[in-house]
Amino acid sequence: MASGRRIVAGGLPGVGKTTVITMAAERLRKEGHDAVVVTLGSFMFDEAHKMGLTDRDQMRRLPVFQQKQLQLEAARKISELQNELVFVDTHFFIRTSEGYFPGLPLDVLQLLKPSQVVLVQAPVKEIMGRRMKDASRHRDSEVRAEVEEELSLSREFLVVAAATTGATMTIVNNRENRSDEAVEDLLGSLNLRP
Repeated sequence: MASGRRIVAGGLPGVGKTTVITMAAERLRKEGHDAVVVTLGSFMFDEAHKMGLTDRDQMRRLPVFQQKQLQLEAARKISELQNELVFVDTHFFIRTSEGYFPGLPLDVLQLLKPSQVVLVQAPVKEIMGRRMKDASRHRDSEVRAEVEEELSLSREFLVVAAATTGATMTIVNNRENRSDEAVEDLLGSLNLRP
């Protein structure tokens, strides 16, 4: 397998995306693969912290041009990683005061050069329930229709990301208490096992 293969995994907050890709990377490491998970938002926050921001939620309140600069710098750093498999944990869009902003604009995708783009999704009711339980982040109040719209937008961004890069695309369903099944689906789509 080529060095530096990147799998970009996106999904709404509350779908369990980070859990699924972290579990997948752990399983791959146990099988002898050099697999890591990096979070695009964490790379962005490292840069934003230099600008004086103190928490990640402040980033989405920045003007779009500043968010784009943070995305590009994060993508540059991630593109330099030489691991066998790099899972890039991200969101396909960011809600800003100016509207939805792509989490993976074309120039960011071109830097990342993903071989596969993955959408981790879950039923709307489960997403909302998980978000309510997550005390680690401040979320604006939301209604079911907004989550449904965001899920639809995520699917559309998945198609655009795959079409513009030539990457394969995969949808993984992460149902409540069934993350093992989602991990198996993701691992099966990577085509790494004999």
